[in-house]
Amino acid sequence: MNTRLKKIDVVDLLDNSKITRFHVQLIFWSFLIMVVDGFDLQAIGYVAPSLIKAWQVSRASFGAAFSAGLVGMMIGATQGGTLGDRWGRKRTVLAGAVCFGLFTLVTAFATGLNGLIALRFFAGIGLGCAVPNAIALNTEYAPKKYRATLVTVMFLGYTIGAALGGAAALLIPRFGWQSVFVVGGIAPLVVAFLCYYFLPESVRFQVLRQGAVEQARERMRKWFPHAGITDDSVLEVKEEVRSGMSLPHLFKENRAPFTVLLWICFIANLITLHFIANWLPTVIESTGVPLQRAVIVTSLFQVGGTFGGIVISRLLDRGSLRPLVVFFGLAAITIASIGKFSNSEIMLEVIVFAAGLFVVGTQFGLNALAGSSYPTFIRATGVGWALGIGRIGSILGPVVGGVLIALKLPLPQIFLYGAIPMLVGCISAFLLLRLRSEAIRRGEKLTMVAGSH
Repeated sequence: MNTRLKKIDVVDLLDNSKITRFHVQLIFWSFLIMVVDGFDLQAIGYVAPSLIKAWQVSRASFGAAFSAGLVGMMIGATQGGTLGDRWGRKRTVLAGAVCFGLFTLVTAFATGLNGLIALRFFAGIGLGCAVPNAIALNTEYAPKKYRATLVTVMFLGYTIGAALGGAAALLIPRFGWQSVFVVGGIAPLVVAFLCYYFLPESVRFQVLRQGAVEQARERMRKWFPHAGITDDSVLEVKEEVRSGMSLPHLFKENRAPFTVLLWICFIANLITLHFIANWLPTVIESTGVPLQRAVIVTSLFQVGGTFGGIVISRLLDRGSLRPLVVFFGLAAITIASIGKFSNSEIMLEVIVFAAGLFVVGTQFGLNALAGSSYPTFIRATGVGWALGIGRIGSILGPVVGGVLIALKLPLPQIFLYGAIPMLVGCISAFLLLRLRSEAIRRGEKLTMVAGSH
């Protein structure tokens, strides 16, 4: 009997590995999932004018179609995260992609607003399932010092997909509004089919939850040939596994303060993000700026966010939460400054770009933080509930903006109030930083900070 079996710590091996071709391939397929996800979510906004005209419904009543998708995403993210910790990350990602692909495709045959609302709701559930599990999957394979960066690169696909939703402007005149949903439905089904063969399941999940050691060993030997893995090697994941439902574990073993503060950060940031994304063109136009120019200025918000996501992820990969606190604080300052520079075209563009850098960048940072905040057995649940609860902010943001505009407040005051959620987020992020510092002082094993196991 061989008593000298070589034990391989899977977490240690993955955390300390270099970026390999395997990581590039993983990011590529996950990136494609995010692209079709982002396209599907934003396409409805481009199709809305055509549907309003074709079905002769009011703009106000059409708002329910937008909300239905967000509510579906909220449910999908929370429940999809739990399913991901039970079924596996890959299975749930693919199930989510197939779900929103099928319901989006069927939307091409919708004949009225009520049917559209129902279809957008169920498509939203699929969208919500895919995102947290894609984050969890990439987190569990990413090297420790590049974890936040790789998750951010993957999530950039979501932003690019949303931008590609603008292709609706080319499809609708030639093929009708139905063509947008046909493309938006077929694309995720094709991507899901390809990912079935090329997207890997999490080795951490397989060893910890399923006990599929032999399958995991073969994959690890192929992906990391220099790790010295042999047929006699024993793969280990030195993390705890707890029985029972996943959700309660987000609040056990000193996780409750962290979980609540993380949720507050998500809600606060998404309130401001969606307030700006939905109302900035309208507010800028009200100052006399041409609508076309107002749209261009607003686009700088998303452009800035792309740069901000890369910057904050590289900073978070150094192992500190201070960048998150700083980004929240600077986001509050730049948002509050938008109204003061509305009369200066150049300064307005600079401020909006900076606001996007810090607001959207913060969202990228929060996604990466949530992915690295919980142990493997509840990681997808933790990410899913953070994203799902954060959707409350997505829904409140446009409503808050509408209320502020309806009050006919001066422009500087509107954006001053719009910055308040970011101050709340800044305080919450600071408290997260304190939690981390106290845990280090007590010598506890950190599972709730970026860059940790």
